[in-house]
Amino acid sequence: ADGQPVAQVAVVNPLDANGLTREDGVLFKLDGDFEPSPEASVVQGFLEKSNVDPVIEMTRMIEVQRVYELGQNFMSKEDERIRSAIRTLGGS
Repeated sequence: ADGQPVAQVAVVNPLDANGLTREDGVLFKLDGDFEPSPEASVVQGFLEKSNVDPVIEMTRMIEVQRVYELGQNFMSKEDERIRSAIRTLGGS
């Protein structure tokens, strides 16, 4: 702030992963010890790479939508079959 550092960012690994508690969104609280992460680094002016492949996720979304539509179509046909059976049996 005003050209002066106000905090330091550390990249660490928890010694016990069960000590992590989800706080809000992507915020976690660590109830335990940690060690510095030697393989990670924070570099100013660079963008973080996404851990999601957008093409694969779009493909999955389309697959889920198609399965949902098939299920919805099945339910509509089953409803119509039951209504037809009721009309046929009710008229006897």
